[in-house]
Amino acid sequence: MGIIPHTEASMIDQTHIEALPHSVGCEKAVLSVLMQFPDYWHETGDLAEDWFYMPANRALFGAMKEVVDAGGTIELVGFGQKLLDSGRMNAVGGMSYLAEIYTYQPTDGHFHQHLAELRVKAACRLTIMTARKMQETAFGAPDGLELLDATSAPVTAIHELITASRPSPDAKELGREWFANYEKLIRGEKLPMGIRTGIFEIDQALRGLHPGMVGVISARSSGGKSTLATQIMCGVASPETPAIYLPLEGTVDAAYSRCIIQLSRLEAAAITAPAEYAQLNGRSTISKEEKEKVGAALRRLISGGFHFDPPSNRQITTVLSTIRRAHRKHGIKVAFVDYVQLIRGERGISKEQEIMGISNSIQELAAELGIFVCLMSQENSDGDTKHAKAIEEDSDWTLSVVQGQDKKRDDYKNHKHILITKDRHNGRGGEKLPLILDRKHVRFVTGRDESEDEKPKKKGFASF
Repeated sequence: MGIIPHTEASMIDQTHIEALPHSVGCEKAVLSVLMQFPDYWHETGDLAEDWFYMPANRALFGAMKEVVDAGGTIELVGFGQKLLDSGRMNAVGGMSYLAEIYTYQPTDGHFHQHLAELRVKAACRLTIMTARKMQETAFGAPDGLELLDATSAPVTAIHELITASRPSPDAKELGREWFANYEKLIRGEKLPMGIRTGIFEIDQALRGLHPGMVGVISARSSGGKSTLATQIMCGVASPETPAIYLPLEGTVDAAYSRCIIQLSRLEAAAITAPAEYAQLNGRSTISKEEKEKVGAALRRLISGGFHFDPPSNRQITTVLSTIRRAHRKHGIKVAFVDYVQLIRGERGISKEQEIMGISNSIQELAAELGIFVCLMSQENSDGDTKHAKAIEEDSDWTLSVVQGQDKKRDDYKNHKHILITKDRHNGRGGEKLPLILDRKHVRFVTGRDESEDEKPKKKGFASF
């Protein structure tokens, strides 16, 4: 059976018929993913039949939703038989069209992008139909109240569709919830600390990692941002608080090895070059104790809520989908993205605008899923966030790994401290944390660069 446009899906004037805005490809893609990947039904939000322009797609979505709402799943043969028995097979385009939809989208990689496109097209159609009705009302010589009803309510409906807004929470209910949490804090039943990072100085200052927030770790190239990120992951990840690491530059193997080093507390060489390490220490092989520490670290990684998943490409939609998939499958509570300047966003705009859009998308994702997202960010030679002031503006906190920058000094590139450049919630912005990189063990430890004590001596006149 051919696909016929919806009976209202045309805009008629005296000269021509013009189809309303729609995207048949996105409609098919969304339906295909919902048929093959049932977990995505939990991520459709307010998706409704009128988001679909084509009558067959509209009818198909309605039939699928009935099955899902009743607690069933979509299985092609059984679902097809159900449509035949109920006399609705022709309405959905026939069995051949049903099979076409099922195989249309082979992966779930762009589901949310396609869903967003359906929302926009539906809003466009609603805008056009609303404008026509408003025009009819205006020509009908209405009184002021009729004109107000004809304009305000439809415009509000369009805005709600575009923004996916929900009814505002009741002020009294918000007050009750807040006071209930406050009483738990008073009684000690609830702690203000979020998910502990395992790094005392960071936990004391930032009070852990909190759901719905975004943090940024920034450093110069090879300055230790990935090291600090995996160290935090090692302190965070557990069966109760699963975490995922998304390497966009390095390999999964490199991140995995770094976690083994940090969990075992051994020198890096004992993991990366064990034979040479043993020889340098006058042994033929590494010790039994060292092997046991490596084994314990490996077991922790395997069973402790650690997940590593390099996105198939660096597009923001793919990065977001990778995090969503991990949240759906593993219930992750923390995600690390290494690093943000490598993500590709909208084309044809400046790098700053591109990063701004990327940053906003990640912030929205963290709030939507109720997870903490930690972004690694590269700094330029002046210590500023590269291309991306918007990242710092959107983040809840930013940690900057500070190194010596004067190439003429002996302490060039020495780690000085970690600076809290922003802290939206605890007011610790500007505070220096006494953490420096222990390169042998590939981890940040409590300490300070002793060269900071060596101040340049004044010699006569100031130099210019």
